[in-house]
Amino acid sequence: VTPYNEGTTISKAIGSVFWEGESLLDGSPIMVVAIGFKASSKNRKTGDMIQTYILRRDISPTDAVQSGADFSICGSCVHRGTVERVGKKTRNKGRTCYVNLGQVALSTYRTYVRGNYPAWDGTGITGRIVRLGTYGDPAAVPVSVWDELLKDAAGFTGYTHQWRDPRFASLRRYCMASADSAVDALTAQAKGWRTFRVSLNAERDPRSKNEALCPASAEAGKKLTCNQCLACDGTASSRRGSIYIPAHGGTAVMANVRRRDAAQGLGLAA
Repeated sequence: VTPYNEGTTISKAIGSVFWEGESLLDGSPIMVVAIGFKASSKNRKTGDMIQTYILRRDISPTDAVQSGADFSICGSCVHRGTVERVGKKTRNKGRTCYVNLGQVALSTYRTYVRGNYPAWDGTGITGRIVRLGTYGDPAAVPVSVWDELLKDAAGFTGYTHQWRDPRFASLRRYCMASADSAVDALTAQAKGWRTFRVSLNAERDPRSKNEALCPASAEAGKKLTCNQCLACDGTASSRRGSIYIPAHGGTAVMANVRRRDAAQGLGLAA
């Protein structure tokens, strides 16, 4: 793998390799690729943001999910699904993550392998809004890396499922604790996190304190895009409330979500 193209400038590239190192989750080789420097994001929910992909450097995201190697960048996230062995191969079962890995995540990895991303030169972020972990958990990356990326940004959003681990408490200033039940939300809030809770129901759970429906959700009428709202910025701002959103994703993902919630009592029922 060629890590990046020394001859391509940020101004001409669609993205850059911002950081390469060992995952804080298991020590495996990972990277942060930031894209969206050259063209505005086409994501209708988030609006125009610099998108960051946290990926294994040595294996494609689709292969990583099928083998369980995605732990390096997703950790204990309940939406990873489980890996089972079928003959001599392994496959993922029950994945509930809304990210379609066969799209941008995979193309980002392939672009990296071809050597078509330059190393980040410190430019392109000033005045822009950054999404931490468009795919992957920001906790896999040292917080000092995010400090550097965000120091000149106009704003940011971020989420982590690793909020139970005290090693990652410093991420509270950048990330919302990803909660999958009212109990999760209350527990994270007691630890000083603001929360972003995913539910099967569009109604606020009375057990979750000071929650508002995500204004970018279909249920809220898509009143704002993420780059307009910026409520999911951890404790960095003066905001103290939390956000919830009904579960969303493709048909297969939503089927897995309903099966998981029924079996484990997650979502509104937890």
